[in-house]
Order: sequence, then structure tokens, then C-alpha cells
Amino acid sequence: MITVESGSSKPAALALLSSERPRNVGWKQAAGLLFGDWGTSRLYVLGLAFLFAGHSSFWLIVMMSGLILAVGWAYTQICRIYPDGGGVYTAAKHRSRILAVVGALLLFADYTVTASLSVLDAFHYFGLPVQHHAQVAEAHAAAESGGASGKVIDAGNAIITDHKSEDSEAEKLLAWDSPGLWAIVAIVVIGLFNLMGPKHTGGFAIVAAAGMIFITLLIAGAAIFRVPWHELPHRIGSLNHSPAHLWVAFVSIVLALSGVEAIANLTGVMKKPVPATANKAIWTVAFEVAIFNIFLAACMCAIYPMDREQHVNDMLAFLSGRFVGGWGEWGVRIVGGLLLISAGNTAITDMISVQYLMARDGELPRFMQGLNRFGVPWVPAIVAASVPIFVLVISHNLERLAALYAIGVIGAVAINVTLCSIHPRLRGLRRKAPMLALGVVLLSIWVTLAFTKIHALIFVCVVMAVGLTIRGLTKWLAVRKGGRPTLLRQAIMEQLNDRAMSQPKLLLGTYGSEALASASIRRAKETGSTLIVCFIRQISLSYKYEGRQLNIDTDIAALRTFGRFLELGHQHGVPILPVYDSGHDATELIAETAAIYGASEVLIGTSRRGAIYHLIKGHFQERLEGILPSDVPVRVVVPDAGPSDNSPTGGFPVIPSAPTAAGVEPGDAARSGNDGN
Repeated sequence: MITVESGSSKPAALALLSSERPRNVGWKQAAGLLFGDWGTSRLYVLGLAFLFAGHSSFWLIVMMSGLILAVGWAYTQICRIYPDGGGVYTAAKHRSRILAVVGALLLFADYTVTASLSVLDAFHYFGLPVQHHAQVAEAHAAAESGGASGKVIDAGNAIITDHKSEDSEAEKLLAWDSPGLWAIVAIVVIGLFNLMGPKHTGGFAIVAAAGMIFITLLIAGAAIFRVPWHELPHRIGSLNHSPAHLWVAFVSIVLALSGVEAIANLTGVMKKPVPATANKAIWTVAFEVAIFNIFLAACMCAIYPMDREQHVNDMLAFLSGRFVGGWGEWGVRIVGGLLLISAGNTAITDMISVQYLMARDGELPRFMQGLNRFGVPWVPAIVAASVPIFVLVISHNLERLAALYAIGVIGAVAINVTLCSIHPRLRGLRRKAPMLALGVVLLSIWVTLAFTKIHALIFVCVVMAVGLTIRGLTKWLAVRKGGRPTLLRQAIMEQLNDRAMSQPKLLLGTYGSEALASASIRRAKETGSTLIVCFIRQISLSYKYEGRQLNIDTDIAALRTFGRFLELGHQHGVPILPVYDSGHDATELIAETAAIYGASEVLIGTSRRGAIYHLIKGHFQERLEGILPSDVPVRVVVPDAGPSDNSPTGGFPVIPSAPTAAGVEPGDAARSGNDGN
């Protein structure tokens, strides 16, 4: 292994290029992070469903649970296809940069409303505004005692899709007990803590899943013995509504899908094998959310009479008070409020990540990459806290914010699912057909939201207009300044010294494996040479392809390989010169590159191909030696060999070049799926 010789920090571009995070997130941690979004949605989705459909809301929750399971299956496939990050921005970027930006902006809109709505509802659970909750408590007390003034009008079974919500006097923003005002204060505090790094705000997220599960089990356990199950079939509304009204009401509660993109973005840090880790996390959370949401919806609809509007903001707390008691209600209020604040914090950190990632790719201004002393992009952090505050100033009503909510996340998920349905790695019609059908359903939901939630359409259009305008200005300024080198090219220029091109050069051929990195860099250091890493993309076609071709800046496998070699080269003090080439004959490509750069030695890895392969294709080493000049030896290196003081070559294992040596392929050793093929 190569050790770091000095404590010098990496150059800026190399630090960004080689910033691959360790894969230390297991399925339990991934499930907890996903549950923090999916699981907490029941804190407000149940109340909204009852607002729109009364006792018929049970069927909306059933439909919602079915959609959650379908989307969960789709994201198991997305995580399998994109093991290094399958969020909509990353997935769409391979096909269209503008589509990737649109998807990222839709996510930004979703995270904005997530932060606003979650923190606002947290203070509703904390018992604000005091006047409203006092009135509700008085009405229930009077109703239970038989007082006429406390009569509760039951919600009934009708679906109301054009409900209009007005702010009461107690919900005005400038009041000491205003949930909107305290939500703004909380977001300011969250933003300040995020400027000091995520470690200061990560404590809430750790207990989010456990807290929500405790709340759910508490209510479910108490409700089993108190729900009049024999009367439940009569209290649940029938499905005699028109399909149009039922569809619009269903679309109004699909905000429960928010957070599913988080699991796709986590694949880059999941433990391998990624598909197995993602499957366990997704299915565990999806089944819990689906089953318990249906159960809680049944408990909710079993209560008679109940007004539509009294518990829109805190339905889960009301259910706890009804079935557990007063202590249970306040326990749910405190824990649920903290969980919602945690969800708001998670949304703000996600907004920071989206902006930073786009800035790294040149889609947003370069100054948004600037880090403060805690390693946090300070401009995106300020934006991430300011935008939700602006939204709360405009509207601090839960129902109105919910109307803005779903259009962003549904648009992002629809893009991701639809693109995945035509991905070549989604093999088989049994996968492609359901994925495409789900994409069509999600797109239909998005269109319905656009037509029925005009304010949501205006909101997302404003976000898109601002984001695309900033992107356009960024691109225009980049062209005006003569273009900016890519992150890879910046990293290459930073580490090449004045002697790099004049000193001897070794050439290593690879298809994308990093197994030979340690041995080849050690060999270059011993000989005082520059290491040329030649990435070969072998293409065998019967016709000439004139479309967009991969290159050193767009080939994801090459970028990953070069980033690792540059990082190790920086640690060991060896100049690295990445070279990219593609064609049908890897032997000729390597020999040509060796001649162009004047390589004094060519390194290749041991082969794992079988005898039949070599009989057809010929021995790679023998062919390469036949093309190269006689004074340029071909050496076969063994991967992952440690240093040995007794070795005459300083621990570098070399198999001498010989006509009888086993056939080899460049970088073929320890091929582990990193070749990008």
C-alpha cells in the first residue's frame, strides 16, 4: 500500500475530484434516513386526507400506500443501475444536462416546501397557536358533556377538492404564538448551525426513525383495544365518488412520496453490494409506512363524529390523545415536533448539497463552491435557509404549503423513473413495462397538480425561471471568459511539475481497474518517472458511429479511475498524466500512446482470460511487444503487492518480459466491475 509522505493538503481541484466518500452506510442507517422522510409524512398526510375526503380518506391512504410500494420497487431498480448515486440530477446528467438541471430545480422546490411545511407543522404539534388549540379542546369537552355549544359536525364521506382555507386571527404571522413566526426563527437557527457543518445538526436525524416508530406503535397498540371494529365497515366511506373527484383528492396527498430521492442519492456511500443494501432499506421502510398508514387511517375514520378542519395540523397527536390519553398526546406532540424539525433540517442540508453539486458541474456560479472554515459551502447554506423563510413570509398555512409541496417531488421522481425505464441495464420487459407504466402514472399526477394547483405551478415555474436564468448567465460568462477547464483537467495541471515532461515516463494501460495503481506508482517513484495512465475504451462496431462519443471529460469510469490515480500520485509524489483513447484495437492504441509520449517502459496487468479467448484474440503481451521498439520493455505487474525490503526492486513485483509469458490484458487484473463496460 502507498503511504502519505507528507501532511500537505491536496490541491483544490484534486480535493474535489477525489472526494469519494467511504462506503460505510449499511441498510439500517439507510432505512433510518429514508424513514426520516417517509415515516414522518404521516404527521400531516393523515390530517390532510381527512380534510379532503372525510371518512372516505381511508381509500385515499390505501391508494397512497400502493403508490409508495410501487415507487419503492422502482427505486430498488434505480439503486441497482446507479450504484454511485442515482438521484435525478446524476441519472439525468448522462442523457441531458438541461434535463438534469430541471430535475435538480424540481428537487430544490420540493426541499424548499419540505423545510417550510415540516418546521411549521412542528410548532402546530407543540400546541401553537394557543387560542386555536384552546378552542378545539373546549369544543371537544363540551361535546363529550352534551353541551349544545360543543356540537361537532361530522366530516361525512364527501370529497371536497376545492376547499378554501383562510388564516384565522390566531394564525397571523406577527403574533407571539404564531407557528409561522416560530418556524422562521427555527429555520434561522438551523441555518446558523448548518454553517458550522452537518455534525452539529446530525443528532436529530439519528433518533428520527426510532422516535416515529415508537409513536406509531404506541397509538396502534392502544387503538387495537379501543376502536369499535364491528362498526368500522359502516364508518369508512364507500367508493361511490366520481373517478375524477377521487383522482384529484388522491393527487392532493401524494406529498407522502417526498424523501424517496434521498435513498437514491445515498447509493454512493452504501456498503457493497449496493443493490442488496438498498433493497433491504427500501422494502423495510416501504412496508412499514404502507401498513401502518392504512391502520392509522382506519383508526382515524373509526372516530365519529369528527370535524374535517379541527385536526388538519396535528391529526396524529389527536389520535394519541383519543386512544392513549393526555400523557400520550403530549408525548406525541413533543416527539413529533422534534421529528418534524429534524425533517426540516434534513431538507436544508439537501438543498445545500444540490446547489454545491450543480456549482461543481459548472451549472451554477463558481463562487457557490466556496467553503467556510468548517468546510460548508456558505453561499448555498445561506440560500437554503433564506428561501424557506421567504416562503413562510408569503404563506404560513399548512394546507396552502401542502398544495405547493407535491409538484416538485413528483416531477423529479417522474423524470428519474421514466429515464430508468429506457436504461439499457433495466433488462427484460417484466421490468421495463411496469417502470414505464409507473412513469406515466407519475407524469399524469404531475399534470393534474399543474392544472388543479395553480399556485403550485406558479411556484415551481418561478423556481425554474430563477434557476435556469442563473445557469444561463453562468454559461454565458464562462464562454465570455474563454471557457473553464473541467475539474479533471484542473487536477492534472495542478499536480504536473516542471520536470514531469522531461523525466522518464512509464505507461500503464487500463480498462478502468484501479488494482495496479499502488504497484505502478511505486515503480514510477523508484525509477524517478512520470506515470502515464492510458485508459482504453475498446469499441468494436461494424459501422462508423457519428453521434456523441465518450471522451476524457464525459466517461464516468475514466473520471473515477483518473481521480483515484491522481490522488495516489499526490500522496506518493509521482506526477500522473492521464490519457484517454478509444478504438477497436487496444494493443495498437497503447503502442501509439507510448510512442507519442516517449515511454521508456510499458506496464500491463496479469490476465484472467481463458485459453479459448487467447486462441481467438491472441496473446496481448506478445502482440504489444511485436509493435513496440525492442528497447521499450513490456512488464507484467501483479496487483496489490505490498513492499518488501528483501526484494531487489524495492517490493515491486515484476514478471520479466518473455515470449512464453502468459497472455495479458491492460488493467485486466482484479477486474471488479470498475471498468465501466
